[in-house]
Amino acid sequence: MPITLNPSNSDTRVFKVAAVQAEPVWLDLKGSVEKTIAIIRAASAAGAKIIGFPEVFIPGYPWTIWANNFTTCQPILKEYQANALAVHSPEMESICLAAKFASATVVLGFAERDGSSLYISQVTITADGKIANHRQKIKPTGYEKVVFGDGKAQTIHNVVQTELGRIGSLSCWEHLQPFLKCHFYAQHPQIFVGGWPPASPHKGEGPYSISSEAWRTMSQVVAIEGGCYGIISTQVMSQAGAEKLKVANFQWLSVPGGGFACIYGPDGRPLTESLEPSAEGILYADISLDKIGEAKMMAEMTGNDSRPDLFRIVVNGRNKDIIEYENYAESKAAAARSREVDNVASGKTF
Repeated sequence: MPITLNPSNSDTRVFKVAAVQAEPVWLDLKGSVEKTIAIIRAASAAGAKIIGFPEVFIPGYPWTIWANNFTTCQPILKEYQANALAVHSPEMESICLAAKFASATVVLGFAERDGSSLYISQVTITADGKIANHRQKIKPTGYEKVVFGDGKAQTIHNVVQTELGRIGSLSCWEHLQPFLKCHFYAQHPQIFVGGWPPASPHKGEGPYSISSEAWRTMSQVVAIEGGCYGIISTQVMSQAGAEKLKVANFQWLSVPGGGFACIYGPDGRPLTESLEPSAEGILYADISLDKIGEAKMMAEMTGNDSRPDLFRIVVNGRNKDIIEYENYAESKAAAARSREVDNVASGKTF
């Protein structure tokens, strides 16, 4: 079926977007929520209409698991789980209310507590204060698997229609998942938020792929491949934060530091100057969707530059629960108890 984007990639309206580079309030749910709300208010006061936060900004990225054995990690992970954020909670409601008062769309990365399980999650909160999209990182990376579970099937539907355009989200090494990215591009994102933990320039130890240079490049490639704006949001880690997480001597991190936030245009060009890696701040860029049209005159990777007769992917985006009820009434009651977010990103209306 022909696709009509509204607003289109010829829309010349100019609006401001914001990429957050900030230190989490480590292992502190209350403090994290308060800081998140303060950042939303500050970005809104500067005129931002779309605000992107880092991966698991609440309550911070647990580099602890990469730098220590499990015995050392266990007390920290117990505190981490206790301060993770539930989707249906007063804390999330207060963040949604802040987005509504700010009249801004917010993409928030957080450690999600779901029962006794944790997930690396993102929500897209639209300017009316409603969660339009709830997703979980499809596959935790490396030692993250010790702490976090695989994302549910609906997580692949990660692009939301808003008044200002179609807004998508990716978390960390999802930028390297080729099949996920293909599905992402097929949803016609016009702007995306790439959420990242703190990372340092490569120092010669460990893989180059675990570095701020590599991670910025991964996000830049998504902007180029997708022909979309990229809001790249990252965490910062102070000396005090590193000591609290027991990573002060971790050779893959330079502390204080960790930040590498940026905003990319749909042709991949940086639209912002970099902050110092140890500095907290918000980067802003004035953008308009017509620049996407210019970029896609060169290539439209899931449109007229694709070859579905040669290459295509088969997708299952429906969640499967551990228990399935044959009786419809029981099934409906169970769904009401689980209270999954009505994920508008899975809709086909553009």
